[in-house]
Amino acid sequence: MSRGRSPSPRNANRDTDMDIDSTSPAEKPNAKVVVVTNLTRNVVESHLKTIFAFYGPITKIDLPIFGKSGQNRGKAALEFADSSSAHKAASHMDGGQLDGFIVKVELSDLPIRSVSRSP
Repeated sequence: MSRGRSPSPRNANRDTDMDIDSTSPAEKPNAKVVVVTNLTRNVVESHLKTIFAFYGPITKIDLPIFGKSGQNRGKAALEFADSSSAHKAASHMDGGQLDGFIVKVELSDLPIRSVSRSP
């Protein structure tokens, strides 16, 4: 009988950095925010701007980072100037590849946080 480590007791649905809205895209006709998950640690804000600006003007990007390493936490929220751009980005990029990883892109009605990153 082998003994392994038990899984950590974290709640997988709990996300303290960003609120993710779980309703379907059809129920969010006015959504301007897309949440991108499964990002590699190499992705930076300029990568996201370059790729997602193809679908329309971006007004805000929230890319949470780890304080010590300076690497991203694997997710980002992008706010577009209009909802049609956000819908295009979500439909075209969901399941697409970014830096070799398949990303998940979802629409959100929730605004991007405006929290200061200073300690």
